[in-house]
Amino acid sequence: MKWSKMLCLIVLAAVLVALPLLIACGGGGDKEKTPVDTVQPTPTTEPTDAPAGPVQPEGTLTVAMTQVASDPDLGPFTRGATTTRTVWSYMADYLILEKHDESGYVPCLAEEWEIAPDDMSVTFKLRQGVQFHDGWGELTSEDVKFTIETTVDPGLGEAVSAVNNLGPLIDRIETSGPYDLTIYTTRPMGEEVLSFMCPNNQVALGIVSKAYYDEVGHREFNKNPVFSGPYKMVEFSLGERMVMEAVEDHWRVVPEFKTLVFREVPELMTRVAMLETGEADIVQITHDQAVNLGERGFDIVPIPEIETLCLVLFGQWLPSVETYDPDLPWLDIRVREAMNLAIDREEMAQQLYHGMAKPTPDLFYLPFGAAREPYPYDLDRAKQLMAEAGYPNGFDAKMWIYYFAGRVDPTDAMLAIAGYWEDIGIDLEIESMNVMAVYGDILYRKTTGTIGPFHLEASNEPLYMKGFDTLIYSEGIAFPMYESAECDVLVEKYLEAQNPQELEAATAQMAQYLYDEFAFVPLFLIDSPWAKGDRVANWAPAGLNYLELEYATHAEPLGTFRLFENP
Repeated sequence: MKWSKMLCLIVLAAVLVALPLLIACGGGGDKEKTPVDTVQPTPTTEPTDAPAGPVQPEGTLTVAMTQVASDPDLGPFTRGATTTRTVWSYMADYLILEKHDESGYVPCLAEEWEIAPDDMSVTFKLRQGVQFHDGWGELTSEDVKFTIETTVDPGLGEAVSAVNNLGPLIDRIETSGPYDLTIYTTRPMGEEVLSFMCPNNQVALGIVSKAYYDEVGHREFNKNPVFSGPYKMVEFSLGERMVMEAVEDHWRVVPEFKTLVFREVPELMTRVAMLETGEADIVQITHDQAVNLGERGFDIVPIPEIETLCLVLFGQWLPSVETYDPDLPWLDIRVREAMNLAIDREEMAQQLYHGMAKPTPDLFYLPFGAAREPYPYDLDRAKQLMAEAGYPNGFDAKMWIYYFAGRVDPTDAMLAIAGYWEDIGIDLEIESMNVMAVYGDILYRKTTGTIGPFHLEASNEPLYMKGFDTLIYSEGIAFPMYESAECDVLVEKYLEAQNPQELEAATAQMAQYLYDEFAFVPLFLIDSPWAKGDRVANWAPAGLNYLELEYATHAEPLGTFRLFENP
């Protein structure tokens, strides 16, 4: 296919991206067991004899994003817990933090922890004196126990990834005092449980106030949760903005910026203009604009290889599903293979992402992904397969374009793919959608015959946290993408694994199965580019779920209190 042909389609992005657009995923990796006393925080505030009071935050840090949140409710108990964590992480504190190099953990709410020799429990000793926002008292072991138990309770927790992935690992939680608790596991995976306690995990558990929850109830709590983090919420308007205010005496870090504002700005050029005029300090940008703004002297902050992007071929359900259509073209494996072979991923990586992406063979980012090569570009073979399947002239289908808070806008990539697929006769009706507006249709499998994007944060997280059971398992699906009797057997084997080695083997088997079946259209492992203006000096995010904005500094750093540096 001629690249110019594809670029013609990409021009349409300027129209589509102006509409409200809109998943999921990343966290801690498998770690070597490290004695807790080797990862103590590093004090950065030197005692002085000066009588002056502590440095106070000042000014406003404005972040412009394609989307601030996809759901009106916030916090760890809601269905938007994963997709909105990018903006509410700074309101919470977590038991531990993960080092940027993924080499171990740093104490946070938990000053110490110990994994039992049989790997069947983790005991935490909490920091004393941590206060919840708005006078809701001291954070204790009962709040931690309540947060975890409520999050994984299928009757209360709406964060399906937490319910399905963390829930089965927890046997019980016992407290032995206001600052001591033990999490007992159902399998020897105490080490793996630690990653759920870090903010850059997609199921991270920010600890909330049990007293506040008991006072206001589940519904009101989800609208306005109470945490203990370095920022507290002042205002939230779905589709517009979120405003937070710094906690000036926070125990862990006092932010340098008094006010933190997230603004929802779907239009790329509007975000760029906000950066140029100083209306915004940090903006989410495209790869094209990363090159353009970088050449003009703006600081580009890429989060490298942080997101996977694939296309979902909706409608691959079990025949017992009401919306199953036996005549759906891509139920034929030859059609699925042709759709994959018709895409020149290498060309797209260079033309669309300027080398800030690389083709991937998998829906999920896997440590053993090198066992497979990305599908090659072979247009002649794709045409032959379409003819063999009975579609020599192609077929018509729908394509929905949507995305999630903090994720790379897939519009240009999807329009480019529409151009490639024209070469094998596939004619797409393309529509820009808000993902939450169509989530009900996706959940109840009313999307047969539709093609849509899917994003995951790509981090070397524990293998059991890959979400297989929420995406490709007919019995427990939260975002239905693919299902078959064979796949169900593999997922059940994965869910029943008793140790990390069994989990890795089961995960590898499922990944190979999906690859051999051409079940999806895996595309890229992508850098996420952001740009910052001259009012911000230091900002180093480790992931998309947690941008670590409480550690951002002014152009001339104020030197507000930090118990330890950004790990």
